[in-house]
Amino acid sequence: MKGQLTKRDITLIEHCRKHLPITSDMAAILFYPNRYIAQRRLNTIHQLRQLKRTERIVVNQPYIYYLDKRDIRHLPFTKLLYDLRQNEYDISEYDFDGRTLTAIIHKDELSYKINSTIQNIEQVYKRLSLIA
Repeated sequence: MKGQLTKRDITLIEHCRKHLPITSDMAAILFYPNRYIAQRRLNTIHQLRQLKRTERIVVNQPYIYYLDKRDIRHLPFTKLLYDLRQNEYDISEYDFDGRTLTAIIHKDELSYKINSTIQNIEQVYKRLSLIA
């Protein structure tokens, strides 16, 4: 049915309420079979005013979905958390404090505490051998 939310859509919205913002590429990996379906479903969610989105800054860049404009300032940190999950790190807790991300992560029975700012986010990627 056109304009109706599926169970996956509702799961995505709940995820977005906890971990904002999210890009359409991330939504495709986490919730939908491919990018085309993810973008189509995200457009439906946007039209029903469940989530807002930024405009594409550069052609072929994914939309960024958010609930509140203030969430966009966390984007580099949200992407870092996403990359950590993709590299099999468990994130036990995290907090955005102003322009700083504090997180406790675990992998292979080792624990790490991350204090990341915009200036040192690339160093965090290098230390943890993450691909940005």
